[in-house]
Amino acid sequence: MVTGGNPITSHQVTGVPAPSMIGRMGMADFAVEVRRFMKARGMSLRETARAAGYSDHTLLSKVLNGHKPVTPYLAACLDDALAADGVISAAARAAANQAEAARLPLRELADHAAELGQWAESGSAGPGTIAGLEDEVARLIHDYATSPPGPLIIRASKACRRISGLLQQHQRLRHARDLYVIGARCCAFLGIALGDLGQQAEAAMYARTALILAEESADPSAIAVALSALSKVAFWDGQHQHAADLAARGYGLARPSDPIRVLLACQEADASPVPRAREALALASAARDKTGKHDAGLFACSNVRLASYTGTLRLREGDFTGVIAAVTNADTAVRDGEDQPFGSFMQAQISAALAMLATGDAEQAATRLSQVFDLPADMRLATFNGKLSHAAVLASAAPYRGSPAARGIAEQVRVYLGQQDGDVIPYPLAIGPGAGK
Repeated sequence: MVTGGNPITSHQVTGVPAPSMIGRMGMADFAVEVRRFMKARGMSLRETARAAGYSDHTLLSKVLNGHKPVTPYLAACLDDALAADGVISAAARAAANQAEAARLPLRELADHAAELGQWAESGSAGPGTIAGLEDEVARLIHDYATSPPGPLIIRASKACRRISGLLQQHQRLRHARDLYVIGARCCAFLGIALGDLGQQAEAAMYARTALILAEESADPSAIAVALSALSKVAFWDGQHQHAADLAARGYGLARPSDPIRVLLACQEADASPVPRAREALALASAARDKTGKHDAGLFACSNVRLASYTGTLRLREGDFTGVIAAVTNADTAVRDGEDQPFGSFMQAQISAALAMLATGDAEQAATRLSQVFDLPADMRLATFNGKLSHAAVLASAAPYRGSPAARGIAEQVRVYLGQQDGDVIPYPLAIGPGAGK
């Protein structure tokens, strides 16, 4: 079944590649292809689902947003419904192959973290290609700002295994110390990256292992990095006081010139009641001035990232003008050429949208959120979900009845989250006027 005009073949749709190109596509490309055919035929999500033989569009929504895998049967039905000439089925096969190759071995990762921690505590040490490992972990930390987490997690787990193997060789102490530092940073990276995907148990295991390795090394910077990872895990577990204390401890240990101090002060601010949060954020700004660095790496705090944390605090204070000012600073930093850490930048856009919804501007809120909704599936962090859910609540409230922009926000959030409450990580702190005081 095709609606919206005369039938057209797959190669008449603007931008649709030939079937020979489909092999390089992943799940995000599959969704792009389906949406491209839908647009070409003027069909909505509901119309497409009905044409494919599904009375409810929910399943199709979940598949297109990466919350459920596409089945060969659904792909074939979509091919027929959209007259896609086999392109959609080919994209589905490519997506399935890529998903299988990139699937995160979460249980294996957790077991490995425990094994690595046990070896570290036993005092084993050994030599290795330390410079190569250090460079690999440094690239992972830097690339995380702009890359999907999944492939980086796989690379980091491989680096951890190499470090584990070297530590088990019982070699020279100076090599062991270097490996402990590199291993601590790698495990801290995994703790944060897995937490961003909502895998809290595995994230906690790696963060704890990072601290074991860091303390064995006795390196203040490595310990501060591990405490940063542990603070983030505690924050998303709702352990606010513990998260703030861990961040404050890391801040005190880090050298004054270490960029991690800026991030740790921001983390303390995020997890603290508003009065203490203001003090911590002032420390972050002061530390930022001292380091003078604009690194967008995972354990640094660029202007964009600092603006994102500032926007969150202003939300908690109910200072919606302050939220917009902070997010404008993030926008300006990106326009001025600063690397854009996509996680922090998108958090800033969500904060701006919440402030706009709170002040009656659904149209501008929708514009801000469109950047989040347009993210490919593999860059949609679980840590976005709590604030997005709050945006849907605000957009569905009585003042916005009859507003197409607000209704669109609520619908897009539901589609984005796949209408699965279990997938949503609630934001750990209340936001809005008087929150957290």
